[in-house]
Amino acid sequence: MLDTETKKQAAVPQPFKTQTGLELANTAPEEYHGLVDGLLPEVGVSMWCGKPKVGKSSLGRQAAVCVAEGTPFLGKPTLCGDVLYLNLEGPLGVVKEHFKKLGVTEKRGKIHVVHEPMPYRGELGLQRLEQTLKGLPNLKLVIVDPVGKLLRMADSDSYDEVQLAIEKLEQLAKQYQLHLMFLTHGKKRDTDDDGDSPIGSTAFRGGTDTNIYIKKRGTQRIISTEQRWGVAMEPTILLFDEVAKTYELGPTLADEESAKHKNKERKTVERIEQDILSELDLQKNPTQGDLLKAVSGKAVTKLKVLEELLDRELVIGEEDGRAMRYRLNHERLKAGTNGGYVEHIPVEEVAA
Repeated sequence: MLDTETKKQAAVPQPFKTQTGLELANTAPEEYHGLVDGLLPEVGVSMWCGKPKVGKSSLGRQAAVCVAEGTPFLGKPTLCGDVLYLNLEGPLGVVKEHFKKLGVTEKRGKIHVVHEPMPYRGELGLQRLEQTLKGLPNLKLVIVDPVGKLLRMADSDSYDEVQLAIEKLEQLAKQYQLHLMFLTHGKKRDTDDDGDSPIGSTAFRGGTDTNIYIKKRGTQRIISTEQRWGVAMEPTILLFDEVAKTYELGPTLADEESAKHKNKERKTVERIEQDILSELDLQKNPTQGDLLKAVSGKAVTKLKVLEELLDRELVIGEEDGRAMRYRLNHERLKAGTNGGYVEHIPVEEVAA
């Protein structure tokens, strides 16, 4: 039995272990690429969130195959290794068909699939998960789809309960030196901040290293990320290959909107060019005021288009002593040097 003095010493709280900043800096690697370069750390936890049926399970399975096969995921290099996939929702047949489409070979890494009901006590589910991890020493990635059926939390709105559950997942990831990815459902209503979309406490968002959000916009899927490491991905369109059943990154929403705006501007310019040329075909040597008055659009844009037509010598401006008058340059138009905008004007009309 311990004597009284020994018991007193054992009851004294022990200090935290510390390391200096220089020690940490000296042990930092020259380069760090992560499990998925710039997206998922090699050791850590990520949350993948989206409403039901938006494609998060499909994207998660694609990540599983990319890690097992050592192929890029969304164009980003991966570290090759075994994967544990807990398929806790939906039929196994869907998983079978998808893995076949994705081209699983197991020539480099294996995907171990769990498809069975989870214990009704979350603590027991985590214990069984840990025992499974002990028997699979080459794991690089664990996917829990969806996490609610593993954790079995009584109140997912409780910050303390969610924080403790995520902390336990993080401890498993660190202990077994792997990345643990969990999928969770998003709220029915869209939010201005994607980070507010997970159902439940904000501790889901705060306790992870990477958060991946998938949203549906019409027939499109949009992906965005929050990351402690790497560069966060701004909202980007996911392009889906129906044959291979894979996603790849498309343009960002900002780039798409910019392209739409530029296309709209281009069509406006083309329409104004057509209208100016048509008016010059109808009117005989109109003044600038008469010509621009007959064409709809912003005055600045119309003047710019007229200047460009003059520069391309499709229109000729001539001063008659009182005002500048304009006419078509039939020779240039017939020669086809129209810049591609007025090809639909019949030659007989411009030559009349």
